[in-house]
Amino acid sequence: MEEKLSREELIEVIAALMEEEGFEIYEVEADEEYLPDFLAVYTDENGENQQIAVQVEDCQTLEAEESEKKAKTIAEHCRRSGEGFLFVVPMECEELGKQKFEEWELSDVAELIPIGIEFEEEEEEL
Repeated sequence: MEEKLSREELIEVIAALMEEEGFEIYEVEADEEYLPDFLAVYTDENGENQQIAVQVEDCQTLEAEESEKKAKTIAEHCRRSGEGFLFVVPMECEELGKQKFEEWELSDVAELIPIGIEFEEEEEEL
């Protein structure tokens, strides 16, 4: 049986994976309506901090108008600020993610990251 993660669970997993890779993870606090799910910050080879806005969607939320508004708002902010933007979707809806990514015109500022997560079942000891 394949277990599907909720959007909130996906956000937690992606944040944890990015932390393991050396990113510092921050919640976004601002008065804007559409914010990234979190910010990932790393220090580049010049010692400067680089900030990446991360939006995570699951297969259901990819179809929501709110996700589109959120993606477009984040993309516009990143175009002005020069920040990076990662748009993360589950592997099982990668094609829909690619379609929305192009339809919402994110390719000039964002990177689409399809992610597959497999769970290992623990074997019971006898």
